[in-house]
This record gives sequence, C-alpha cells and structure tokens, in this order.
Amino acid sequence: MGDDGGAETVTVGTAPRRTAPILKALALALSLAAVVLFGGCGSAATTAGSGADASAGVAATGGATQPTAQPLPARTPKTPRPTPTVTPSGSATPGSTASGGAGKGASGASSGATTVVFVDVGQGDATVIKSGSWTGLIDGGPPGSEPVIEAALAKVGVRRLSAVVVSHMHADHTGGLTHIVSEWRPRTAYVAGTPTSALAGALSGAGTTVVQVRRGAGLRFGAARAEVLSPAGLSGDANSDSVVLRLDAGGRSFLFTGDCTGPNEAAVGSICARGPPIDVLKVAHHGSRYSTTSAFLADTRPRVAVICVGPNSYGHPTPATVGRLLAAGSRIYTTWKNGGVTFTVSAAGALSVSFARSPQPLKKATAARGGGESDGGAAAGIGAAAASSGASGDTIVYVTRTGECYHADGCRYLFSSRIRIALKDARGKYRPCSVCDPPR
Repeated sequence: MGDDGGAETVTVGTAPRRTAPILKALALALSLAAVVLFGGCGSAATTAGSGADASAGVAATGGATQPTAQPLPARTPKTPRPTPTVTPSGSATPGSTASGGAGKGASGASSGATTVVFVDVGQGDATVIKSGSWTGLIDGGPPGSEPVIEAALAKVGVRRLSAVVVSHMHADHTGGLTHIVSEWRPRTAYVAGTPTSALAGALSGAGTTVVQVRRGAGLRFGAARAEVLSPAGLSGDANSDSVVLRLDAGGRSFLFTGDCTGPNEAAVGSICARGPPIDVLKVAHHGSRYSTTSAFLADTRPRVAVICVGPNSYGHPTPATVGRLLAAGSRIYTTWKNGGVTFTVSAAGALSVSFARSPQPLKKATAARGGGESDGGAAAGIGAAAASSGASGDTIVYVTRTGECYHADGCRYLFSSRIRIALKDARGKYRPCSVCDPPR
C-alpha cells in the first residue's frame, strides 16, 4: 500500500475504495440543512418523550402552551357550601322542625331551646315539653281533653312522643292518656306505681318501655335534664306518691309536683332548699289548700307559679293557697284565667312567657267560682255538708259500704252509697279520698 495522504480505504470484496470521506461530508451537509429548516419549531417539534422539558421551558419564559402537552395539575378541594336551613312554614314554636327533629323553627330559635306548655285542659293536668328534638308529655288531663292536648303537641311540631310522665293514676291526670299513647306512641313512660289496666294496655300496644322511677333518678330530656325528687317509695296514697320532677334547662328550673302533699311535699322542699330558687312552679293539686304549704314555699322560693285548674266544685284554687303564694312573692297564672301558658327558655337561658288568653296574673286571694274549700278546714261547695256539723258539733263526712276512704259531700265515688260519719270517727278507720280532698 502506498502513501495516500491518510485517506480511509474501504474494501468491498477485494478492491479498495476511497468513497468514505465523500459519504461523511454528504451526511454532515444534510444534518446542517435539517437544523436550519426545523430549528424554530420549539416545543411543537418535541416528542412525547421530551414534552416535560418543553413545557418547563414555556413556564419559565411565560409563553403560551397547549394543555394537552402538559401534565394535569392537582385539584384543589372546593370549600363546602353551608347546608341551607329549611324553615317549615306554619310553625312559630322555638326548636321545632317539620320532622320534629332538632333544628330551627320558624322563629329562628336555637335547637337548644326548651319549650314548656301548660295545656288548658280544665280541671286537670297536662304539660307538653319540647327540648331540641326530644318531646314529652307530663300527664294527660281529664277524659275528653285529648283534642286540646293533641293540638298543643302539633303546635310545637311533635310527630312522635319521646316520653310520657304519669305523675299518678287519678282520672284528672290520666283521662286522655290512653288515646294519646295509642296515637303518639311514646318510646318511654315514667311512672311510680302500677298503671291502670286501660293505660297499661295502650302502653303495651304502642311498644312503650315502662320505667318505674324513684327519688334520685336522673333523666335526660333533650337539652334539658330532669331529676326525680319524689317519691322515695310508695305509701299507697296516690296524691302523696306523685312523681315530682325538677327540670333544668338553660340554667332555668321548673318544678312539676303532680298532686304531691304531706311528708313527700316537705321532703321535696328540703331538697330544693339546697339549690337556687325555682323559676316556675307547677302548683300541686290544682291549688288545693292541703298542698303548697308556707314551709314548702320558703324552701322552693318560686318566682312564677302556674295553677292548672278549671271550673270545679272543689273551690280550687283556694284563697289559702293563693294567699301563701302571694306572700311568698310569686307571680301566679292559672290555666282557668290565662288559658294555655307557654314558657320558652333559650339556650342562653333567656326566659319568656306567652298566654292563650289574658296575660294578667292572679293578684287577689279570692274564693274561686263555684264555692270550694274553706280556709278553716272544711270544704264549701262540694263539701257543703262536710262543713256542717252534726248534733254534737262534729264535722260530717261520708263513706261508702265497701270503700276504704272517707269523702266530702258531692264526691263522684258516693254514687252507689253515701253514709254519714263524723270526721273524728272516720280518721281512725278510713283514708281521706285523694280525689275530692275532704277535710283532714
């Protein structure tokens, strides 16, 4: 081989060729032409493999780019919109909703509000309570009071009762309960003693759990709390054994006394004396003079007193009881004069009251229409004969052939037999009737 000036010799077969330098030069020229022709296309000429680098370049220079060539950015979660509050039409009761659950009613009151309605059922007791979504009824009035109780339940938005409390089994407190229980199906019934057969059947049919309560039991009524203050045990006297509840809501207190009297009322007073004054007292036994003693009022110090009463021949509320309440500084309302009385306690503790009729409180201790119990001890009106004296000057009461109680004249339990007896003789052999409340 001779000196060829360093040129590469490509051998094809057996003959050497000097074409390699020429091919290299041609390839270099073509490459330079491609760069000149396509150099300005930038990211549009990039492949899928170089897309990330191209988009990064655009972001850095602020130039526009097509989103299809870029990875999707991570989504930022949206701030949830507040759920609109639906206000049911036709309801102005605090805390009520169309479904009867917690929420705001038409008035815009907080669901923490508690409403207490003393229903005007005439001569009897019925109280509706609503606290948040919890709804309850204390007692069911006399027979025939079902429509007015149901109207009160509907007004506060009740669809089903959470509970009923039966203070005791007398007809002026349970007369409407059989129907109410069947229709409004309370989940729980709080009682002290054995329900009447009719009420027991209604509770069983409604699937209601019956709970016997005694002093010291704590109950939760929605946003409110209740404590059973009486009875500690059963004495056999229905009035004395009444379930007594203290309800605390928003820092306000209500005392529901049924027809409590005697030693049990005194025990309730002693318990309340250890705490703040009672804001609202449901006066026991429709204002009978045998309950709501001066000592009890000194212990409980009620600011407001509500007497559930209607036209009656017992003389309820008696001047003696009204006088004691006025002397204690209580403002007195009665369902007889004021109609249904509604208290509302806001979650913050503000207390307001409204009335179905007159807003004027009772200011004088005058005898109720229809006569009634006298302050001296014997009854007038229904007990006119009881107030009279026998030949020896003894007070006269009445017994029946088969009964265990003595009665005032006119008591409904004297329909089958009516036997005169001196009060001093009756005391040792008979119990005083808890319905007609004869002299003691």
